[in-house]
Amino acid sequence: MNSPLVEPLDKRFLSLSKGRTSPVEAGGPPSTLGSAETFAPREGETSLARSIVLHHDGSFEGFLTAVFEAFRLRLAQVRVASATRDAPTMFESPRSVATNSDHARRVWNGVIARGGREIAAMYRSAFISEDPGIDDALWLCLRDLFSPHDRSRGRNLLESHVHAVRASAQRTCGEAHLFLGMVRFQEAPDGTLYAVISPEHDIIELLGPHFSARLPGQPWMIADSRRGRVLHHDGSCLHVLACDPAQLPRDARETARLTPDSEGRWRDLWTTFYDSVNIPERRNPRQLARMLPRKYWRHLPERTR
Repeated sequence: MNSPLVEPLDKRFLSLSKGRTSPVEAGGPPSTLGSAETFAPREGETSLARSIVLHHDGSFEGFLTAVFEAFRLRLAQVRVASATRDAPTMFESPRSVATNSDHARRVWNGVIARGGREIAAMYRSAFISEDPGIDDALWLCLRDLFSPHDRSRGRNLLESHVHAVRASAQRTCGEAHLFLGMVRFQEAPDGTLYAVISPEHDIIELLGPHFSARLPGQPWMIADSRRGRVLHHDGSCLHVLACDPAQLPRDARETARLTPDSEGRWRDLWTTFYDSVNIPERRNPRQLARMLPRKYWRHLPERTR
């Protein structure tokens, strides 16, 4: 199935608002997130919200929809979490929130209007980190961002939830940057280039713009063996597909067996390049493990030969 979240952050979400009329412009109720007073929780309305958990489907649009519902129902102390990763306690009452693209768009436009693109990009990067509790930390940041009483607007790093969001975003972007140099393509029987990775965070969509620019017109795919997601470039557009993680190669050796070339010329290409730039006299295993963590080695042909 195709995913609308493949494009770069700003392009994908900013494009959602083009050619659309806001509810205020259309004559509807002034209940957009651009108005902080409208969505600010009122005093005395949150006493019954402490035991409520809003569950979304795990997507970013699902999370934004849950945020919209929390503001709409004025549940300032509500907890927001993914239904697939959260286990409510016996004192919590989970409520499922169906993803609504229009509601998610209104929240996202409000984030950009009040926080700017850098804050929006940080929130998006933090969400795909999949760190424990990151959904709830993001909800607290968004509550501060839209609050008329908080001048810091969710940017004060002394707040634990703001610091957690920033740290998660930095880890996600750092890993994405690292994988720009660790994707090892092989050639499929139909000529498509493919590679398998296993990152800690869900960074597969962040790799799309880089490899689309480096390999224009070339069909390729990058599979995440941990989550069963495949980023596919058909030569012009990017798509995210779902697959069974058990069917993906577990290491570089299994990946090489899928190639039509029995001599393993693509594998030899990577190992030859590695040997040509390697300087044996300057061998430093500790520095190598620090710059290239061992947890990523199983999908690198030069490290698994």
